[in-house]
Amino acid sequence: MEAQPMFQLVDREAELTALNTLLAEAATGRGGIALVSGPTGSGKTRLLQTFCKQAENSGAVMLTAVASRAECELPLGVMDQLFRSETLPAEFRDQVNELLAEEFPTSHAKGADPAPMNQPSIAVAHGLRSLLLELGERGPVVVSIDDLQYADEPSLQMLLFLQRRMKASRTLLLLAELSTIRSPHPVFHAELFRQPNCRKVRLEMLSPSGAHAMIAARLGPAKALELTEAYQEASGGSPLFLSALLDDYEAVHRLQAASHESEPAVPQEAFRNALTGCLYLADPADLKVARAVAAMGKGMSPVSIGHMLGLNTATVEHAIASLTATGVLNAGHFRHPAARTVILEQVAPEDRHELHLRVASALHNEGVPPVLVAEQLVAASRAPEEWMINVLRDAAHAELAAGRTGMAGEYLKLALTDCTDSRQLAALTADRMRLDWQKSPLKAMRHAVRLKIALREGHLSGQDTGVLMRSLLWHGRYDEARETLALWEAMDATSDRPPSEELAAFTNWMTYSHPSLLTRLSPSSIEADGPGRGSGSAGAWAGAEARTGQDVVRPIGPQAVAVLSDLLDQGASDEAVTSAEGVLHSVGLGVATLESLHAALLTLICADRPDKAASWCEELLKEATEQGAPTWQAVFAAVRAEAAFRQGDMAAAVQYGEEALTRIPMAAWGVAIGGPLANLILATTVLGQHEKAVKYIRLPVPDTLFDARYGLHYLNARGHFHLSTDRPAAALADFESCGRLMSAWGLDLPSLISWRGGAAEAALALGERQRARSLMEEQLTRPGTHQPRTRGASLRLLAAAADLKDRAALLQDAVRLLKPDTGRFELARALADLSDTYWQLGDPARARGTADQAAEMLQACRTRARPQSEQPSQLARPTGLPWPQPPTGPSPSATPREPAKPAEGDERKPAGADVLTEAERRVAELAAMGATNRAIGRKLYITISTVEQHLTRVYRKLGISRRSALAARLNVEPPQGAAEAESA
Repeated sequence: MEAQPMFQLVDREAELTALNTLLAEAATGRGGIALVSGPTGSGKTRLLQTFCKQAENSGAVMLTAVASRAECELPLGVMDQLFRSETLPAEFRDQVNELLAEEFPTSHAKGADPAPMNQPSIAVAHGLRSLLLELGERGPVVVSIDDLQYADEPSLQMLLFLQRRMKASRTLLLLAELSTIRSPHPVFHAELFRQPNCRKVRLEMLSPSGAHAMIAARLGPAKALELTEAYQEASGGSPLFLSALLDDYEAVHRLQAASHESEPAVPQEAFRNALTGCLYLADPADLKVARAVAAMGKGMSPVSIGHMLGLNTATVEHAIASLTATGVLNAGHFRHPAARTVILEQVAPEDRHELHLRVASALHNEGVPPVLVAEQLVAASRAPEEWMINVLRDAAHAELAAGRTGMAGEYLKLALTDCTDSRQLAALTADRMRLDWQKSPLKAMRHAVRLKIALREGHLSGQDTGVLMRSLLWHGRYDEARETLALWEAMDATSDRPPSEELAAFTNWMTYSHPSLLTRLSPSSIEADGPGRGSGSAGAWAGAEARTGQDVVRPIGPQAVAVLSDLLDQGASDEAVTSAEGVLHSVGLGVATLESLHAALLTLICADRPDKAASWCEELLKEATEQGAPTWQAVFAAVRAEAAFRQGDMAAAVQYGEEALTRIPMAAWGVAIGGPLANLILATTVLGQHEKAVKYIRLPVPDTLFDARYGLHYLNARGHFHLSTDRPAAALADFESCGRLMSAWGLDLPSLISWRGGAAEAALALGERQRARSLMEEQLTRPGTHQPRTRGASLRLLAAAADLKDRAALLQDAVRLLKPDTGRFELARALADLSDTYWQLGDPARARGTADQAAEMLQACRTRARPQSEQPSQLARPTGLPWPQPPTGPSPSATPREPAKPAEGDERKPAGADVLTEAERRVAELAAMGATNRAIGRKLYITISTVEQHLTRVYRKLGISRRSALAARLNVEPPQGAAEAESA
């Protein structure tokens, strides 16, 4: 029997009118037949129930029966229901019991021509005809049979016998059947349709207006306007499904009202029950095809479905048409998104897994993309055949190439579980290491042992050996890396194939990423106190290659690596910048391209184009976020931090550096942790946030940091921190250690790290002016110093070591070379030095104007990336060179002097230390404790002229005129017997 839908009868007025007309004709003695057909859920049962109720109310005698699949082999089962009905008057029951007492066995095959009626059955039929005629004298008789497709053959024979002899009776024979099931009773239909008094009533799905009316009756007109289109589409116009969707809608809102939540879980119980009932009432082939469609999730040809299920194509096509007519499918796909889950949940797990395996085989035979086949294998939770392992790997590569790591991991996991071939297992393990590295380099290392064993056994390819090498190097496991590299070289040397392109590219990359493996320089030669830190420019090089089919994409892009290598050897050029941008334009982000992209970014940074590198980093960060790759996000955030520092955007450098550290755990960074840490140390030092800088310096790092290029950047960063905290000797040691390593590794390029510049600043702080000059003269002979930023910074330091008469020209050249967009901080320092030089040369007008420019540059260095409320209050002096300050007071001379006293009438109301800037407060406190101007300058790495300018402003703000009054105003303990501060 068709499921009893609890929905209002709508859009069926014409059908109901037709049945009432037939009943009216039967009442006049013209008996008729009505055959109502339609898909499951179209409302046949509801139509029959509504009509029969109306007929009974009008005085008709009702005889009803419902056929069922379970009783389709029970002889005269339908006739027994009809004439043993409680609606039959009591005085007729004894007569019926006598007629139907004899059993009528049947042995004919289902669907075959019915066997001829024998004499006993004819006698029973005549008796039932007489009974109907007698009932008709009381009023019209309605004989209603629902789900006719399940009726037994003897009952159908008897119905044909009766309808041929009842044309002049007052009987209406009302039959209902599913139109989506191919009739098992073709002879019965042929006989039935020959009768002139037979009327066919076909039920279609609800029209949009019918759906609107049904929704309006349940939820009101306003909701009907809102929901009709979507619900009509999801239900296919099926009254059964539409009613179920409305039940679920009302259940959701009851939940919402009870829980006071705006987004409660959406129940789908009514739709689940409706769909399940619909499919179990359908033809068994329909249910099989529905399960196949649910299992595959995507379109599959009827031929393939037939092969998979063991059905002929015509049967599959009929099933698809039936499911479409019912409202379950639309163009081969489920109308409702929950249908697939509902159907598969009804299949036992073992059967469901077997179904997915059959779908996978069928799809594979059709030649569909590997991803579609792999989805089925994952759903089956096993891949027992060798071809399935290959499909899973190809699908994983396709997913990785598209930036989808989630399913790629599932494919590789299943392949690794079921793979039995050693060489194939090694390749799959390498793929898994590539994938895991995107999420966490630490997690990727769990595959290292298996890969090292595979390499020793000769099962690992050159490309996959590179994957293992990069992971070992990333984590600073250099002994294992050397062993792996030796095995790789030996394997390559004994191979009959041409020399490995991968090995050559990898070796080229190591010359600047991990040069100690090639130079065998012992880290013990470094004179560094304490643990080291590295540079963000290195970022992440533990990349991997990706394969699609048989094509191999090299992970280390030869062009990008070659351009960077040339730059490190010979210095930057316009061609290098153009080539690097060409790589960034043409290469998409993926496991096979990370190293190429990183090499290109590092080229832009070393070529003094941090602005371009920053812009590209933003795009790559966005892509890495979209692909859900935390390691890539960390890598590009670290590079972005270095670009920001080189631009002079210190707040952005801190922001991106800290972001890099949050993307993956500290332990997952390996030796590359030096990258973000070095930039954080430098940026916080420049911002005067020394406590934060110390926090970063104290973070633990691998012992092997100095075996990689990251150690160079660490030494540079720590050296500048020492300069800023009055430790020039320690700073000089760090810079010189950095220089020794750069020279030994062939990386002595000022645009990469200006170790000579740091050493020169330390030498100046120690009073070794000639040494500083020699360092800068030597630096100006190195490759790459023709670049504007590098040359400008070098000229500024050379000026600091030069005589006063030569300084202005050198600094003017430096200012002309430096640009705000590529070196704002260096430009600010050059302007500050030039301003101080003008003061010493007795040119206050130019000094003030230049100092204003310097102050503007410095303000931009610290406020560009963060809100003003988060800005540090004062930039600290990280080197021994002049710091830009707006000049005040009288024109200074070239000789040291006491700060000018406030002019008469300029005395202000006494104020506390809170009115002073950070720089003024530091100078004032040292002066209050008895330090001379020269001592203050050395302590804070500023010139005597700058000290005097600070003190002049301090006197004015605090309303005092003597140095001795500072201690009381600042609550500082005055020195015992302190005299007035000296001027020299």
